[in-house]
Amino acid sequence: MNVSSRLAVGSGLVLAMLLGVLAYQVIQVRRLAGVSRDLARSGLAAAELSLEQAHDLDLLETSARKAFLTGDPDYAKQAARLAGAIERRQRDLPSLLVQPAARAEAERMSELLQPVVQEAGGLLPSVSEAGYLRRIEAAREQGRAVVSAARRAIDEDAARAQGDASRAQNVSLLAACLALAGSVAVLAMTARSINGPLGRLAGATRAVAQGRFDHALDASGGDEFARVAEDFNVMVRRLGELDQMKKDILSNVSHELKAPLAGMQETVRVLLEEIPGPLTPGQRHLLDLNLQSARRLSAMLAKMLDLARLEAGTMNYDLRERDVVPIVRDALAELEVRASERDVSFRPAWPGGSLWVRCDGDRLLQVVENLVENALKFSPRGAEVDVAVSSTETASPEGAPRTPPAVHSDGSNDKSVLITVADRGPGVPEQDKERIFERFHQAGGGLRRSEGGVGLGLAICKEIVAAHGGAIWVEDRPGGGSVFSMVLPESVVPGGGEAVAREDAG
Repeated sequence: MNVSSRLAVGSGLVLAMLLGVLAYQVIQVRRLAGVSRDLARSGLAAAELSLEQAHDLDLLETSARKAFLTGDPDYAKQAARLAGAIERRQRDLPSLLVQPAARAEAERMSELLQPVVQEAGGLLPSVSEAGYLRRIEAAREQGRAVVSAARRAIDEDAARAQGDASRAQNVSLLAACLALAGSVAVLAMTARSINGPLGRLAGATRAVAQGRFDHALDASGGDEFARVAEDFNVMVRRLGELDQMKKDILSNVSHELKAPLAGMQETVRVLLEEIPGPLTPGQRHLLDLNLQSARRLSAMLAKMLDLARLEAGTMNYDLRERDVVPIVRDALAELEVRASERDVSFRPAWPGGSLWVRCDGDRLLQVVENLVENALKFSPRGAEVDVAVSSTETASPEGAPRTPPAVHSDGSNDKSVLITVADRGPGVPEQDKERIFERFHQAGGGLRRSEGGVGLGLAICKEIVAAHGGAIWVEDRPGGGSVFSMVLPESVVPGGGEAVAREDAG
């Protein structure tokens, strides 16, 4: 069942429950209205009629006494008229009473009134005064009994109506609670059926945004989300194919360009050595420029090949305990000529002893050279580049930002080796401090592209440092410039010097 159908069914169930509650309320209201009508038509009318009968019986008694006392036929005729009126009312009384007990009392009163009415026509002189007055008193007492029965009937009907109203209220409340619970259940099931696929889709989207093109969604089911998941999987599969194609092209082209580029460099070196013949100063200058461009191009190709290896997961590391200080010293020696050409000097600072880390010497040399080379690029002429190596606490390395990157230690030592490269260049904008470690990103929208960078060096450095369990970041240098920092877990070497030396750093 698709999402729209589930929503329609759920809404229909809730609506049906609400309509049921409404219908029940209407039925109960009509029933209570009928009870009220019955009370007004029968019970109250019967009670009123009984009270009128009692009043007329009082008048009949008075007229009869006067007739017996004075012997006046006019009083006898008045008594006969009152008796006739009482008889006519009495005929309607039983029909007004619904309750059997009250109706029985009314019929009993009719029986008691019959001789009273009959004797009223011949009151004088044949009727006994005492007997007639006793019969009137008996009818009056029965009238009181009818009134009491009518009131009891009214009370019973009212109590029954109140009970029906209470039951209706309880049933309505229960039905409303059931409708509310059903609504919540339907909404919860609908929300879960929507939120679950949306959450999986959001997670898959984040995974694809991080470059994981092997991620796939479950496309089972026949709803809209299954169709979206199927289309998403097709899109991710095509993106993965395009990404792999890009990696293959990048790796193959970079590899194929290395051989002719190396041949061009060798040819330029042969010409600079004047083996074919002497060179004029202008020719030597042009060849030097050509060789520098070839070196920059070779460095870019090397970075692109490293990136291809990292993305393919084929970058191999020879991890052994090594002294960091000789590695940093070799990196500065490699770049000494370039620093002299830019009129920039190095100001190194490291301890007299050894600082050991478990690393691949060539890869760590590559990282240090890249950081120092960047400092040379952006430093003005006559400036100094500070390169320092020290031991610091793993939890809070000196110079770390307010939220320092994580350093993964094996637990054998709580210290780290901190390597910093500080320059006096233009600095890195705040919004670019993390993005410069992304691939193909350069601060300032591609500033200093003329130096030959493609935005891969720092990204490769971050990958290499992460593979060593360390972290790398950049900060502003007080007074202007940037400070690139790198921390690696420090190793404890038994014997004070049995680890592998830097015989392969060059």
